[in-house]
Amino acid sequence: MKLPNVRHLALMRATREEHERIDLIDVDRAVFVDDGAPQSSRRSPQVLKGFGLVVLIAVAAVIWWPSSDPPEWRVYKPAPVPAAGLTAELIFDRPPGPIVAADLAPAPADIKPEVGYVFGEPDGSFLTRRWAAFRTRASSLPSAPDSAGLASVNGIAANVKRVRVRHDVEWGPVDGRTWLVTTNMLDGSQALEFANQVGFVDGLPALAHRYDLGDMVPIGSVAAFDCVVLLTDLFHGERGRGAAQPSLVTWATLDGPVSLGSIAAPSDALPLVEFVLGAGRPTVVHEQPGVFITSKVLDGPVIAWVEDGRLIMVAGDVTNEKLYALAESVRPASDGEWRVVGRVELREESFNYTFESDLSISIYRYDDPTTGAAFEVNVLPAFTEWLVVCVDSISASGSISGWCDQRSTALPLLVTSDELNGRRFVIAIAGAVNAEGAELRVKIADGTWTLPLEDFGPEVPGLAVAASLPAEYGVIQLWSGGEVVAAI
Repeated sequence: MKLPNVRHLALMRATREEHERIDLIDVDRAVFVDDGAPQSSRRSPQVLKGFGLVVLIAVAAVIWWPSSDPPEWRVYKPAPVPAAGLTAELIFDRPPGPIVAADLAPAPADIKPEVGYVFGEPDGSFLTRRWAAFRTRASSLPSAPDSAGLASVNGIAANVKRVRVRHDVEWGPVDGRTWLVTTNMLDGSQALEFANQVGFVDGLPALAHRYDLGDMVPIGSVAAFDCVVLLTDLFHGERGRGAAQPSLVTWATLDGPVSLGSIAAPSDALPLVEFVLGAGRPTVVHEQPGVFITSKVLDGPVIAWVEDGRLIMVAGDVTNEKLYALAESVRPASDGEWRVVGRVELREESFNYTFESDLSISIYRYDDPTTGAAFEVNVLPAFTEWLVVCVDSISASGSISGWCDQRSTALPLLVTSDELNGRRFVIAIAGAVNAEGAELRVKIADGTWTLPLEDFGPEVPGLAVAASLPAEYGVIQLWSGGEVVAAI
């Protein structure tokens, strides 16, 4: 039998229509030729057998080489929570009006962020479309029992709650951890199926690789989600409990209030802002990526961005141009500027209501040369039927304390404060009508100390005076129109 030339070796494919199909393979002669031997156009059977063996082994290797299995878990590494370079002490460079409210972060609590992740449909939000999230935290409680025919997660009894289109699945402790899954627009069986696929791998949140997310995609960590929710709740006047705590300051403008809030947050917080407040459009603030949202959740426009370890949000009833300008003007406050913010919060705590406007007028300031403390007396006509007077004390170390008194706007007003850092103050206000020659007379050891009342403008309903009282004093009288109108 005559052997075919090597360059015409072929793979044969038989078909019904033709006897054979030949695919030519051109072979490099140099691979099989001994350079020192005479060239020949024919090959020996041994050469052909060797070549065929090589091909056979190669094909077998391709067919039988074991393919790598996909990993069991998809692990999601949350963005770190950096040590915030910016603190909560943020203000606008040029405030649009007086500060009317402040809710500053309390001392940090010993609460560790929960581990978990949020998944949702693109362009969806917390209130719309399908999403699912899970979270886990360490627990020292005894392990939960196995399921006895009830709802279960990996054989462990689970508690399933439904509120409209939302399901909560809670179980554990399992291996020293409790678990919570929350889903939106998934039915009960789908919520349980998702719960059976979540995990905790090497300290990180994980999802079984076999689980099909469908249209949902990873959005961000639950630590970032919780920061956004805590800050959003504070805009609504509610302070939640969490590892991080937000601060919020509000200014009055002719158009309406404008608020500046912030919280220490992971760097992946920005996508969660849109998840909570609704889809927005990208923007840039302080050369950082941000988002502008016309939010139904906060009833107005919001600009949010992450800068130097903090999530910052500016919201208010002003034009978009003004809101952008205010966002760009956000900066750290000086010590004195932040004391003013602290005093506003102090007044709110004293009276347990929010002033509609802050027309606070300083009528007296005293700097104690011996202690370095500063004292300021302010008049705050909060409502038409009420008049508020406050004494704010700022120690040399910067701590703030204060005293306030709320009285009817019916004048005259004569009041002495409680003792603050060893000092007591007197405040007097007389009606402007027939107040010519109005003065405050304080009996002291060597006679009478007389202080004239002054006009501080229309915000203060009358003439006023305030002073730091000496260590020893006697009767205090307020004179107006040539007669005593009040005495202590």
